[in-house]
Amino acid sequence: MAEKSTSIPDLLRRVPLAVWVFLAAFLCQFVVLNFIADSRHFLPDGDDMKFYNDWALKLRGELPWRAGEPNAPGTAYYGLPGYAYALAGLYSLSGGYDHWYSPYLVGQLQAGFHSLTAMFLFLLARRIFGGAGAEENRRGIIVGVLAAAAWAAFTPAQVFSAILMPTSWVVCAFWGLVYWLVRTHESGRVSWWRPWLLMGLLMGFFAMIVATILMLTPLVIVAIVLTVGRGRALKARVLPMAGAVAVLVGGLYTGCSPAWIHNHFVAKDPVLLSAHDGLNFYLGNHATATGYTKIPTGLRASQDGLLRDSLSIPEKEAGHPLKRSEVSTYWKKKGQSYIRENPLAWVKLLGVKFANFWNAYQYDDLAILKLLRDENAVAPGLRFGFAAALALPALLLCAWRWPRSRWVIAASLLHMVGLMPVFITERYRLAAAPGLLLIGVGGLWLLWESIATRAWRIVAVYLVMLAGSVWFVTRPQLDVGLWSLDFYKAGLRATDGAQAARSLGKAALADAYLANAHRNLETAIAYVPDNAEIAFALGNVWLLRGDHERASQCYARALDLSRSTGHLHDGALNNLGIIAIQRKHWPEAEGYFLASLQVEPDDAKTWFLLAQARKELGNLAGSQQAIARALEIKPGNPDLVSFQQALKEPPRP
Repeated sequence: MAEKSTSIPDLLRRVPLAVWVFLAAFLCQFVVLNFIADSRHFLPDGDDMKFYNDWALKLRGELPWRAGEPNAPGTAYYGLPGYAYALAGLYSLSGGYDHWYSPYLVGQLQAGFHSLTAMFLFLLARRIFGGAGAEENRRGIIVGVLAAAAWAAFTPAQVFSAILMPTSWVVCAFWGLVYWLVRTHESGRVSWWRPWLLMGLLMGFFAMIVATILMLTPLVIVAIVLTVGRGRALKARVLPMAGAVAVLVGGLYTGCSPAWIHNHFVAKDPVLLSAHDGLNFYLGNHATATGYTKIPTGLRASQDGLLRDSLSIPEKEAGHPLKRSEVSTYWKKKGQSYIRENPLAWVKLLGVKFANFWNAYQYDDLAILKLLRDENAVAPGLRFGFAAALALPALLLCAWRWPRSRWVIAASLLHMVGLMPVFITERYRLAAAPGLLLIGVGGLWLLWESIATRAWRIVAVYLVMLAGSVWFVTRPQLDVGLWSLDFYKAGLRATDGAQAARSLGKAALADAYLANAHRNLETAIAYVPDNAEIAFALGNVWLLRGDHERASQCYARALDLSRSTGHLHDGALNNLGIIAIQRKHWPEAEGYFLASLQVEPDDAKTWFLLAQARKELGNLAGSQQAIARALEIKPGNPDLVSFQQALKEPPRP
């Protein structure tokens, strides 16, 4: 008898619904990725995108390391290394780095992580809101599909999954682990080591990418307490539970061992993951902290300037070079000192951070969301305020109606708690969004179910709580400086793009970048006219446009504003010196460079410029001294070596 053939529709029906959810989310993200990839701001030319990309290229040997910079060979990691090493590996596997294709390839991989998160939401919904009955199963499917669709349409997730950032990696791991915990609690198939060892390895590995995944550790320990030896007497369970916790901790340390092995045995520095945590702690806890990344007085706001200041300031105070762990301790002690001396103000600051976490205000420290929105590279979608407003009234109601939802609620709240010691940004709080969307959709289902069954008391409670939630989430941010941030960051990124376009000989593209930068920075300075960094950034735009008069005015303004901090703006001094060189005002240029070196004595470029100015003044001995100092900072640099050789040649008649 001939075997009955299986038709294509039959095969498609056998594909699990979760796979269809993954494919649908991937298709949506793939379309979004292609829109974003056409934007000028897709390429990693600024902020953390450039930081991670440059780190990866230095690991591959395509960019040189500079002595003393963060993550230079022989130093402990100053930033989490996992993403940089992953990028370096991907670039190697794909045949080398290409400035457009390589980020696009990474974006496709991250679209997969983004889609896996949607799939985990669907699977969680089926277990939390579903059941054995047909009606319960239907409810789980509908809630899961709606939650996955909301995540696929969540604009911050779309953007941070498309660009060169590790957010989608850790969000996927975070919610995959939550789903694993729910399954483990239901099945009860556990022992003193299984699955805790694998969970620990997973968490430790992803902690090298984004450390907030470690906030799930208490939830895993709760799962151990609830499942290991379940059904036996407490006395008989204590030893297996303790063993399971020990195995979990061992897995955590083993998973992140590449980081601490490098720090302890290569760099000879006792750092577990990254020595950058002390600076982050201080940025979130100081006298002028706002609950966001408010840069305190004395530190530059630009990423490169902030990194350099964070290393140089502790060393200046100590009077000698410091290990990265000592730098981290320096900043951590400053934050702890503020907390100790101002306990009431710190408690109030914690309340501000809590409110910031739930607030609809979108604090994007990269300004990438605004930049892409300006170019219509992203379609209108859901934002965090929507998820927060729906989730807040649903937290208690879902925990009461569907006890399994408590795992999701606990995971979301633990992630929030993990941000309280530092600060709130859009990409930092993004990992909580999938859980909030799932709980929010569950709350909407409960509302619909209550209306259908005429449970008016539940309907009334939900609507009152929803009204309070909307009020709480949509309270306006009154700090004018916060409203200027998007425009300031957008201006910086556009200026970086203009410089990159100029270096590639794309004049029209550079002009478009500069127009965008000028528009955003003028808006930023209208919000905050007394900000030295904005004045300096606007001066850079005029300098790139060749308008030295307006550039000088902006730099002079930045200098005046920085005097009150006791830390003159060395960037403004440098650029004023460059303008003086172009005008052939050599004494004036020398004065600016000397003043800049008083602020930043280890800047090789400034020493080089000083050497040029002194050469033109006829001070060959001073020029040789300056170029020698530049070569001490950057030994072997070909431009510096060439200039030094030219100084040694006898002058032509």
